[in-house]
Amino acid sequence: MSEENGPGDLERDGSGRFQKRPESADPQRPSADDDMHPVAKALFGWVGLPGVGRMIFWGLAALSLVLILLDFGMSRHDKVETANATGFYGIYGFLAFAFVVLAGWPLGRLLRRDENYYGDQDEPADGGRERG
Repeated sequence: MSEENGPGDLERDGSGRFQKRPESADPQRPSADDDMHPVAKALFGWVGLPGVGRMIFWGLAALSLVLILLDFGMSRHDKVETANATGFYGIYGFLAFAFVVLAGWPLGRLLRRDENYYGDQDEPADGGRERG
């Protein structure tokens, strides 16, 4: 086992330990941009840029703040008096979402089947392999 190069993108250094090859050392290996379709790169290439997650977070926070401020100035004419309260629809939507998410746990326990539900009862548990 005196291989000079190891598996994949590993090679031995002077002391004999495996080290990762630099990206430029393997000309046959395509870069991450080469794996992406040109249309996907045009549409979604911006997602990988640094700081995009932070910009999305602060953009959504600013949008939420604007919508909350607009809610104070709106006059409502709902038939149910409770719906006229400021922030009613946001709170109602959050509670409905939380209910649906939390209802999934007992519903899943009710509908879930055993792991071997479709398995054959005559077949041994070890898949028919004999020990020996």
